[in-house]
Amino acid sequence: MSELGLPSTTAPMVPAIGAVAAGGALGALTRYGLGEWFPHIWTTLVINVVGSLILGVLVALLIHDKIWYIFLGTGFCGGFTTFSSFAVQAVTESPMRSILYVLGTLIPAILAAAWGRALGERWMRRREGTTV
Repeated sequence: MSELGLPSTTAPMVPAIGAVAAGGALGALTRYGLGEWFPHIWTTLVINVVGSLILGVLVALLIHDKIWYIFLGTGFCGGFTTFSSFAVQAVTESPMRSILYVLGTLIPAILAAAWGRALGERWMRRREGTTV
């Protein structure tokens, strides 16, 4: 295993590469579809906040299931959320709208990730039969 916890040989990486590619394609297609249906700067904000919430839940729920985490976390959430679009939209808006957009994305996204992780940990404790 590498220092990142990834397999150190290429043979075991084949399923991981496939999982990332498939999840990333689904996430990117989902983001693209939402962007087409709701073509507005605030759609990217909602996508990034929802993606942060989903990833927070996945971190807790799939801690021991690497292939599903790679598929849903790295792949789907990585393809679904978009920091580059966020950054470009932030610099192409008026200064006041940019400030609102940046704060309106970063603060809720961080809170959503924390809430998602707490929620996922709570679900794991219930599944394991502990109530701490």
